[in-house]
Amino acid sequence: MFRSEFYGGSLMLAPLAETIGLPIDQINFLFCQLIALSLAFPFRSQLCVDKVGVRTRHIIETTIGLLLTIFCFGSQLWHLLAQSIVSYLCMVFGGKSFSHALVFVFSMGYLSVCHIYRQIYDYGGYTLDITGPLMIQTQKLTSLAFALHDGRYKDEKELSHDQKSQAVKKLPDLLEYLSYMFYFHGIMVGPLTFFNDYIAFIEEKDVTNKSEQSSMKHPTADLNKLVVKKLLVATACCLGMMLLPGLFFNPEKLNSPDFYSWSFAYKVLFILGAMTIAKQKYYFAWKLADAVNNAAGFGFSGYDQHGSPQWDLTDNVDIWGVEMSTSLKVNIDSWNKKTLLWLRRLVYDRAPMQKTLSVFTCSAFWHGFYPGYYVTFGTGALMTVVARQVRRNIRPWFQRSVYSRLIYDCITFIATRLANSYICFPFLILEFYSCINMYKSIYFFYHVLTLASYLCFYVMTSSRSRPNPTVFNRGQLQTADQSQLQTGTAKENSDSNLPQDPIKQD
Repeated sequence: MFRSEFYGGSLMLAPLAETIGLPIDQINFLFCQLIALSLAFPFRSQLCVDKVGVRTRHIIETTIGLLLTIFCFGSQLWHLLAQSIVSYLCMVFGGKSFSHALVFVFSMGYLSVCHIYRQIYDYGGYTLDITGPLMIQTQKLTSLAFALHDGRYKDEKELSHDQKSQAVKKLPDLLEYLSYMFYFHGIMVGPLTFFNDYIAFIEEKDVTNKSEQSSMKHPTADLNKLVVKKLLVATACCLGMMLLPGLFFNPEKLNSPDFYSWSFAYKVLFILGAMTIAKQKYYFAWKLADAVNNAAGFGFSGYDQHGSPQWDLTDNVDIWGVEMSTSLKVNIDSWNKKTLLWLRRLVYDRAPMQKTLSVFTCSAFWHGFYPGYYVTFGTGALMTVVARQVRRNIRPWFQRSVYSRLIYDCITFIATRLANSYICFPFLILEFYSCINMYKSIYFFYHVLTLASYLCFYVMTSSRSRPNPTVFNRGQLQTADQSQLQTGTAKENSDSNLPQDPIKQD
């Protein structure tokens, strides 16, 4: 009963779902994205500002977005409406001191309640439900609230360059606000885009600037080719998501009796392969969303050094960076990029203290309350700290020749790939003791290596910072002598404090 109630989307395509063998929630999601894609092209070409005006574009965005949400999530739409309307009232009446804080606390709290509800009635399930759009909307609400606070109540001198560019000086009217919350080419899976970027897109300030240099291509030149390219990447990821588990490294075998019967080496290899396959569904969803947004004309971010237009404003993942990076930082920065930007702008840049811990805490609550999430975050935080130490202390030794750099890159590539899969598999397992049992079966080997490295670097740092009372350079010795002579105690202290032969020890 709870499971049928939990997913409230349309059942119109249930016969198709049974024929294909996919769950109805996934069929509905794909159908809505294809509808959005088919409408995105005419929205860009036929419903441009010159033909229909700004408010008409807002109305179309809102109306289609609401209809798609109802089709895919049914009555669960009211969660999005409740969260957004209450947050809007907080922005209107919250005042100078509390509006942004009220929105942050309320929206995160509302999302957390929905996470807990889902965890109770669909524990461990992967049914698509309203918590996905709620997560994106929470990012939109909080980023808009802080941008409004910066633009309306703060002195520009207090703002960083980035905060000035994102500041919103006027409360958007209800139509603009709902359009931003429900625009049809981003309602399913986002990704997060900031309010000023969205308004610039609606008003076509980013693609109709007539003052651009003549040497630069028009932003929409070759845009359809780019959309097709991204759709092909999304299709390849979709095929990988559907076909590979039946051939290699099925993620469902993680934490199975078969898994515990394998050797240590094969377990590590299987985790690596299974996590690579599991990521395909995220690649598919994000690349498809990026293509849909670009088809609507959304995503232009400027020009590169060669004058070519860039369409990466709605790009949420760098697949090459995730799979081929040689550092954990690049690996993490390439995944869910807009969420990382949201955490940096709202949490890291604004936290008065414990910035990294604040980011970790906010990210954890935003994701939900499965224990596996926190195992991943905790392990990732530890490994990130040690990875910085490795890069700072070990990397310079390998920069002396092309071959040594190649050796270093090969080693760090393998280490990063293993670390990524080792950190992230609890995100699939979810249960705490199951995660611990899996780690135990592979002897916590990366935890042990990481902690051992941390201790080694700690000892090295301590030994470097410990002062040596028997070593002075000439400048230090002269300064000490002058100070002691001025106080009349040079002769008294020289025998006990100064080295016997300071010239040799320099």
